[in-house]
Amino acid sequence: MNNRFEILAPAGDFENLKAAVFAGADSVYLGVQNFNARASATNFDWETLGEAVKFCHTRNVTVNVTLNTILYDTELESFADTVKNVAECGVDAVILQDLAAAKIVKEIAPRLARHGSTQMAVHTLEGALQLKEMGFTRVILARECSFEKIKYITENCGIETEVFIHGALCVCLSGQCYASTFLGGRSGNRGRCAGTCRLPFSAKGPQEDYHLSLKDLCAVDMIKQLKDIGVKCVKIEGRLRTPEYVAGAVDACRKAVNDESFDKQMLRDTFSRSGFTNNYIEGKFSNDIFGVRTKEDSQRTKEVLPQLRQLYRREGQYVPVSFTFEMGENSSVLSVSDGKNQFSATIEEAVQDSQGDFEKSLSNALAKLGGTPFYLEKTDFKLIQGKYLPLAAVNEARRQLVSRLLEARSTKNEYEICSWSFAQNKPRYQKPKYIGRFENYGQIPQKYADLFEYIIMPIEHIHQPETELYKNKVVFELTRDMFGGTQKLKALISAAEDMGIDRFCVQNIGHLPLVKGKNVFSSFTLNVSNSVAAQQYKELGVNFVTLSPEITLENIKRIDHSVKTIVYAYGNIPLMLTKSCPLSNVRSCDKCDGKGWLTDRKGVKMPVVCHGKAKGYREIFNAVPIYMGDRKEEISSDYISLNFTVETQHQAENVIEKFVSGNAFGKDFTRGLYYKGSI
Repeated sequence: MNNRFEILAPAGDFENLKAAVFAGADSVYLGVQNFNARASATNFDWETLGEAVKFCHTRNVTVNVTLNTILYDTELESFADTVKNVAECGVDAVILQDLAAAKIVKEIAPRLARHGSTQMAVHTLEGALQLKEMGFTRVILARECSFEKIKYITENCGIETEVFIHGALCVCLSGQCYASTFLGGRSGNRGRCAGTCRLPFSAKGPQEDYHLSLKDLCAVDMIKQLKDIGVKCVKIEGRLRTPEYVAGAVDACRKAVNDESFDKQMLRDTFSRSGFTNNYIEGKFSNDIFGVRTKEDSQRTKEVLPQLRQLYRREGQYVPVSFTFEMGENSSVLSVSDGKNQFSATIEEAVQDSQGDFEKSLSNALAKLGGTPFYLEKTDFKLIQGKYLPLAAVNEARRQLVSRLLEARSTKNEYEICSWSFAQNKPRYQKPKYIGRFENYGQIPQKYADLFEYIIMPIEHIHQPETELYKNKVVFELTRDMFGGTQKLKALISAAEDMGIDRFCVQNIGHLPLVKGKNVFSSFTLNVSNSVAAQQYKELGVNFVTLSPEITLENIKRIDHSVKTIVYAYGNIPLMLTKSCPLSNVRSCDKCDGKGWLTDRKGVKMPVVCHGKAKGYREIFNAVPIYMGDRKEEISSDYISLNFTVETQHQAENVIEKFVSGNAFGKDFTRGLYYKGSI
């Protein structure tokens, strides 16, 4: 593993890859035809991936392949074949979200480095440490992390950290967005995000505002600070962008690393949405983070394109080489080295009397490395005083040596490839028990309290008097957002244990170290969609695994029988988990009760619930609930959960009565993806 600081650039296709490398990237990330979070990019087939690896390795650039989607049982064998092909192409690392993917990669190619995708939503030290324990070598931190949070994690996690430095910002924490899935049937966790947050949503009511669309990130001027605190890699977002965009961003980053000034206005003209924002990394909270792509933005991009193309018209020279030259009366030897490879050529030609400064002429001749990735770092000459060789012979030897050096560097990593197979489980058929999840104790209908074997309650309600009443069945749900709140969360967990309660519901992989050895439930937000991932979480200490609502009932039946499963059978799905508050576009925190609505372009209103005002987080809920009460006999799992968030106690009671009786819900509900699935 190399120790250099990396500028990591996106490569949606080979043209973008060349633009990134020629402009000065240290590493690229790209996708293959399947299982990556940018399915609409051109991506690479096996032939072009092999070519890309050799092209990049020749130029001292590493290649990371994105395999960061969630998987279904029916895809695991195909995914294993993909891993074998990726490993055989000799890439440097793979980027993963699904724990099934992590296990399969480890078993097929044990030495292939695994990086935890930002889709895993890691934003705490505990999350990074969990990945380290599982054998990941790098964690790609959530874009919402502040500089201080990045510094703390980097200095203490013991694995490499990667930080987004430039490009588009999702309003939702990565891996936690279900808007595209439930509003359009295109799963962001499956690489099919439809960019729902870029559509009109208004906190004012039925009018055209863009209160979910964020400006692009540009923290290029903070690169040296990130490098100084030990961040391994800064990442440019944009596998769907143009080669001009890629080259412009890489060039700016390269200049920042080299302590050179870069043209931020040109970077803005390359692509922006009404300018840039650094709110997250600077730890700010304000509504100037919102922005849209305007006609003026597009016009400026058109004007700057010719200038940007010059950045990758010719190959940049970033690989140092040294030449030695030993002169002889009738033959001389020229050698080249890149520090790893060394080649020599004999020049069979008699020396002649010198008519000038041959050493200077020789240096100039050997420095002619244009059109290659090499630049002349140093020379070592042993000359015969007063003699010289014709430079034509030297130039020809130089060309031959450079060609041999290029060929020697055109390599791929060699991995031991092991076999892997997956035995499809037989469908399970069983009658599930009930779990109730409530936002507060006041929602629980006493009439139905005994229906639920477990009641999940946000842990912030631990000190309510009702906790004693439900002590034997309450499960405390840990907060989805832990930005700055880990110590508080640890104190609440300790308080629960003091009360004799050891049941906790985790919603992020970073929660696992906090409740190790306890009775652990998981939320659907862990995105468990296959048997291998479910088994992996079981091995990590999760006793009851809630399955992703992005899978079908048929797939649910096939989840490993050894894992106790929970299926989300009623509730308004939280479509987004956001740090930025869309309500801040219409009112300040001190004048807000923490609740509101977003109205889409069709006039549909979606609830917004704030947790913790300015420094907390917000959840944006689907306008209609999932309801499976009249189809509950078709659900094969250990438990089904009824999830209440915005309902009153009376409304909750009505829902439970309908559900238990198997009655239809009425109008305004959804079956989610349980029948049709997502793409």
